[in-house]
Amino acid sequence: MLIILVAIIGTYGVIYVAITNVLMPSDLDTFKSELSTVQVPVNNDSSIKEMENAAAYTESASSLEYVSPSERSAVASSMRISNTPPPEFFNQNLEVSDQFFSYRMWAYTMIFRGDISNELKNISSTHEEISRLNNETESLNQKLYTDMEKGDSKAYAEDLKLIADNLKQYNTAMAELKNHLETLVNLLE
Repeated sequence: MLIILVAIIGTYGVIYVAITNVLMPSDLDTFKSELSTVQVPVNNDSSIKEMENAAAYTESASSLEYVSPSERSAVASSMRISNTPPPEFFNQNLEVSDQFFSYRMWAYTMIFRGDISNELKNISSTHEEISRLNNETESLNQKLYTDMEKGDSKAYAEDLKLIADNLKQYNTAMAELKNHLETLVNLLE
């Protein structure tokens, strides 16, 4: 019985040392690096305000009706080309990211560092929210281009409003991500 207890304690000790001496420094570097790339706000308020003003003007003046179909089509095509990221940009494999976070959450919980585990969970959730907003914005952009081609001023204006709202939400999510990363880095130091 004593041998089993010593084996369990010894195994736990090895795991504890591995996590604190290998995983924690590695995660500290990883999350410091990610933190250094986060810029807040991502979308400046003046650009969002311009988009909201353009939506209000387009809706009130029905301005797209005065543009010829060929010009609308040319503008929409140009917008598609210049504003559409490659397909793989938003379709990132979130399963790998989920596994990355779940293994780490488990490891930190195992050494009684639930505070670190909770911050990892918050960061994972924020990454998912940012990914959702990216996909939703890209979908709205595609609808915007189509509404431009059709000359539907009201739908185009509504698309602009929704995109502006998504950009505000994106800024909020990025600010949350930065806060969670700062907290995590402080916990890992």
